[in-house]
Amino acid sequence: MTSSNVRSLLAEANARPPAPSDPEIDGMKPSLVLEPGSAEAAAATLSFCHREGLAVVPCGGGTRLHVGNLPARLDCCLSSVHLSGVVSYQPGDLTVSVEAGTPLRDLQSALAEGKQFIPWDPPAADGATVGGILAAGEPGFRRAPGCRPRDLLLGFEALLADGTAVAAGGRVVKNVSGYELMKLLVGSRGTLAFLTRVHLRVRPLPETIVTLAASFDSPERLADGLSFLRRGVATPEVVAVLDPAVAMSLTLEGWVLLLRFEGIDEEASGDCRKAEELLPANDRSRLDGPDGERVWNALRDFPSPEPASESECIVLGQVLPSDTARLVERWQTQGPVVAYPEAGRLYTKTDEPEGYMHLFSSAQELGGNAVLESGPQALKSHLLDVFGETPRGFELMRKIKEKMDPNKILSPGRFVGRL
Repeated sequence: MTSSNVRSLLAEANARPPAPSDPEIDGMKPSLVLEPGSAEAAAATLSFCHREGLAVVPCGGGTRLHVGNLPARLDCCLSSVHLSGVVSYQPGDLTVSVEAGTPLRDLQSALAEGKQFIPWDPPAADGATVGGILAAGEPGFRRAPGCRPRDLLLGFEALLADGTAVAAGGRVVKNVSGYELMKLLVGSRGTLAFLTRVHLRVRPLPETIVTLAASFDSPERLADGLSFLRRGVATPEVVAVLDPAVAMSLTLEGWVLLLRFEGIDEEASGDCRKAEELLPANDRSRLDGPDGERVWNALRDFPSPEPASESECIVLGQVLPSDTARLVERWQTQGPVVAYPEAGRLYTKTDEPEGYMHLFSSAQELGGNAVLESGPQALKSHLLDVFGETPRGFELMRKIKEKMDPNKILSPGRFVGRL
């Protein structure tokens, strides 16, 4: 490729040096930020990077770039900022097609006109993009089947590391061919492909949102209350456990079981009343309107999307749902904890980097895992893998990476096992 062709390509990719406002990855900035204005330009850009062996990190809103291992290499950031907008919206079919760089807030605004929404509440939601949420695989506090990114993805268009265009699924609910490839890309954190367009299933906006806060004087009593709830007929949209420190920050008291009911007014209110009858709590209170919204917004961003200090560690715990309460009790000695027991996920933060090892050991003792979502660069360098235990099936993951990105240019070293 001649120098003039390179200049033309870089112009098509809107290449520029990184600005102070551009996100960093563990203190590292790329040499170039690439902002192609079309999928075709993005394909040509990736093809060039592939030939030249340039390491590329796909970037949406940049809100979750701190999650992952230290990059093995970082030459370019490939941004989807100009791949934005609603392509097709069919309210009657409950489907929408959007460019991957579309901010979530813009998509929600467009869907609200049809009284519909996407049930995603990721950290730093105002800056998150649709493609970034799918790449991270993180929906926020909603963990029930039907809310997760993989559940709502009907189809996608993407570019492989060499610029080859691929597609799977379709725009309608019945067309789910290529579903295995879709499951591969969701949560792969930009290590397999660069998303350009996605087709999603949407949901009607709930008529009513009711939040119930039930307080207990110990984690054991809270666990008993959760058991009563599971044996009953009340079905919350979200179940969260707050330790006393988090509860106090939200003007609540004790160990708090927080329940969110959504849907038609009669059903949501009725389920909330059933839960009130089932729970043997010290205190029960409904959080209506702005009070409920304030609490859920705080949980959405707990811990803060980015660390508050250079030494702060943000940790995600993963255990069996039945072991969630036990791990919450162990972890709360290290820092504030929020847990989602139906999914067996916990979040905490600690100002002591060595505290991560204690959190990891506590999770391991219960057969679980602890992911260092954010922490000091020195700690990340010391750890074998910030994603904790190497998962079963890792060898298959490695082979898929080699097949889809043989030159290892897409987010090299950042994923599980430093893939």
